[in-house]
Amino acid sequence: MTGILQVILFLIVLTIFHEIGHLISAKILKLPINKIGFQLEPYPSVFVSVDWPNSKIKKDIYLYSGTFITLCLFIISWVFNFFDNKFLYIAFSLKLITESNPFYSDFTISIVTNLYSEKFTKLQINLYKKMFSKYQFSFIWYLHFVLWFFIIFILLIIYKNIAL
Repeated sequence: MTGILQVILFLIVLTIFHEIGHLISAKILKLPINKIGFQLEPYPSVFVSVDWPNSKIKKDIYLYSGTFITLCLFIISWVFNFFDNKFLYIAFSLKLITESNPFYSDFTISIVTNLYSEKFTKLQINLYKKMFSKYQFSFIWYLHFVLWFFIIFILLIIYKNIAL
């Protein structure tokens, strides 16, 4: 039971750092921050809402900054042997899997809004859902799905090696 609580605690901390990454990039890019909050859809999560930038590069920097922070923390944890605590590794794995999934993540938001950029002046959830339905099961989506599966596979191999 304490293992599950540790994983939940680590996930909460990692989520906070992920959102801090978005917050820092929004400040650096001078994007007005509208709201920091909690949402239940499509799954329970914390979010940072900003005025949607017109520049694709600014949008992508903002969207990928949270995952960048998570990856940096993952590498630091690996280098300094923090994965002696297998529950920290499990939490990192779950976080990376959710952050890179092809169903709803910062990656899908970036891909969909880049594919249909002329229609996005701000992130409108109904328009996003409509555009995502065009993206889902397309060639690019399948490629994203295969890469996501590869990430899961690599994380499982690493876990097997640290668990020994």
